[in-house]
Formats: sequence, structure tokens, C-alpha cells
Amino acid sequence: MIQRIQTLFLLIAFIATTFLFFFPVASITEVTQVQSEALETDYYELGVTGFIDPSPTSVPQLSNHTFIPLIIIVIMELILIGFTIFRYKNRLHQLKLVKMGIFLNIILVAGIFLNYPKLFINSQIEIEPGTGAYFPLISLIFLVMAYRYILKDEKLVKSVDRLR
Repeated sequence: MIQRIQTLFLLIAFIATTFLFFFPVASITEVTQVQSEALETDYYELGVTGFIDPSPTSVPQLSNHTFIPLIIIVIMELILIGFTIFRYKNRLHQLKLVKMGIFLNIILVAGIFLNYPKLFINSQIEIEPGTGAYFPLISLIFLVMAYRYILKDEKLVKSVDRLR
């Protein structure tokens, strides 16, 4: 049945992953030292699809090709979660799809929190996580909850089958 609680969890995970396209993942401030003072020279926001709202004089250090793996992972996860929502009749297949979604989400979290800050290691910058950095974590939590409830349903169905 599509009105199960795990469908709601999958839908929330889908929405949280979709929000990655609309919110910045990190705010980046380049700082230069002039004598004894630190001056802010450039400010821009890093999103999943590239740089969001750079100041008119800023020149981001990364090309937009750097974001292609992240975009591919987010789109794959959206397709997978969307497909998983409608596989409610086959719980075992739905469990496998949710496992794959959790794996993709872990890769996404690792890419955002571990990989992208390392790209700026050479320069004097300050990276602050943006609103979008927390959406993959929210999505991961709801995918794990959906997995637990699907597994719980499967165990319930197996126990009822034993009684027949």
C-alpha cells in the first residue's frame, strides 16, 4: 500500500534531496592578509550545480566541471528514491533499492563534507557549511527509517505466512 509510513519517509528523503538544488552547500570567503589585517576579498556560495550568486568581482577558483560528479549522484539518488516509492508491492526489492539509496547518500555526504573542502586547501579561505549541507543528512536519516519500517513489514508478513 502506498499510504504506509515508509512511503512518507521516502517522500521526505526525496524532498530533502531535491532541496540541494535550491540551497547553497557552503559559503566561501577568500581572505587576503594586508600587513596585519585580514581583508575579505571574495565571497561566493557553493551549490550542488556550481557557484551561486558570486559577487561581481569574484572569480571562483574551480570550474563548473568539478560539480558534475555531485550532480550525477544527486540525480541518481532522486531517481532511485522516486522509483522506490512506487515499488511498495515488492518489499524485498524495495529494501534493496533503499540500501542502494543509503549507499548513494553516504557517498553524497562524503563528497560534500570530505572532498569539496579539500579542493580549496591551497588558498586562504574560510568555508562555512550552508543550509544545503544538512539536507543529505536529513535524507539519510529518513532513508534509514524507511528501511527499518519496510523490514518490519516484511517480518510481519513472514510471521503471518507461518501461521497459515
